[in-house]
Amino acid sequence: MKKKIVCFGDSNTYGYDPATGGRFDENTRWPKLLQAMLGDGYEIIEEGQNGRTIANEDPWEGGTKCGMDYVLPMLETKRPDLLVIMLGSNDLKLKFNLPAADIAGSLMTMLMKIKGYCEHFLACPDMKILIVSPPALSEPVKESVFAPFFDTDTVVAKSKELAKWYEMVADQFKCGFLNATEKIAAGNADHLHLDPEGHKMMAALVKDKITGIYEA
Repeated sequence: MKKKIVCFGDSNTYGYDPATGGRFDENTRWPKLLQAMLGDGYEIIEEGQNGRTIANEDPWEGGTKCGMDYVLPMLETKRPDLLVIMLGSNDLKLKFNLPAADIAGSLMTMLMKIKGYCEHFLACPDMKILIVSPPALSEPVKESVFAPFFDTDTVVAKSKELAKWYEMVADQFKCGFLNATEKIAAGNADHLHLDPEGHKMMAALVKDKITGIYEA
């Protein structure tokens, strides 16, 4: 039986193309590249959404961006063996005014809900989870088309801080952890989204982590 893996994230999991405003094709998006790398023994399910946050309601974007609202019904319908979570970049927006530690606190609350739901409702307490601290924003972010939505004086440093807090949360909940910022930064098109090379690197990093999880 194939191992089913859900990639739950924001626009960098959806495959937003900053050059066109559209979506990268299946030969470019990192979840699809991950599928090709892992092979037929795995089923990779893309669950990326532009603008998705961990826990922040965002009525300015239709009121449908809160990951906390969607993750449990998504798990009920998809029933993955492994859940990859890469969220937090949109929680850095100026409108929410949150430090990195509080964003990690939102992730902790999400994991508490996931763990309880899987154990007591879905009867799958052994579902594996990989937490990915998202690639940091890059400089000069002030030139980005998305600059008005962030405190451009602090957001790059704050995005880099997420990793240390996420690692502590992952350890607490016995999840796998990947610090994507160590290897990847946002591309130069808008200093927020991955470029095609970033998608290739992300797929390779996640593939190595997944292989390690299943070989442990």
